[in-house]
Amino acid sequence: MPEGHDYPAAPTGLFEQLLADPDVSILVAEEDGELLGYTACGSNRDPDALPGVGEVRSMFVASTSWRGGVGSALLAAALDDLRRRGYADVTLWSFNANDRANAFYERAGFTRDGAEKSNERWAHITEVRYRRSL
Repeated sequence: MPEGHDYPAAPTGLFEQLLADPDVSILVAEEDGELLGYTACGSNRDPDALPGVGEVRSMFVASTSWRGGVGSALLAAALDDLRRRGYADVTLWSFNANDRANAFYERAGFTRDGAEKSNERWAHITEVRYRRSL
């Protein structure tokens, strides 16, 4: 987050709601009880999403696990989950200025599809949408 902006707190009950949603999978990577990262994927929330397009909704890997294969394993598991659910394509949103994450997604075959958004929750930082076939 930019200087002067705190990372927003999750809305009350969000995780319970996600865990109860059959259209969402939350996948975690852990080692010896330590959370290394997680991803959430499932139905696409974009208003312009066509049938057959899933979404990687969030992806987080602890900085101590960067470049160790955790992110690649989580992303591969999310893509496999979406394929099993019958999706043919997938999108995800990333901050435009997050060069490290964007390079990671591009190496995994995602390309920007031209959609952008920003909202107050994320300090109006521009987000860009990536897409790929499954």
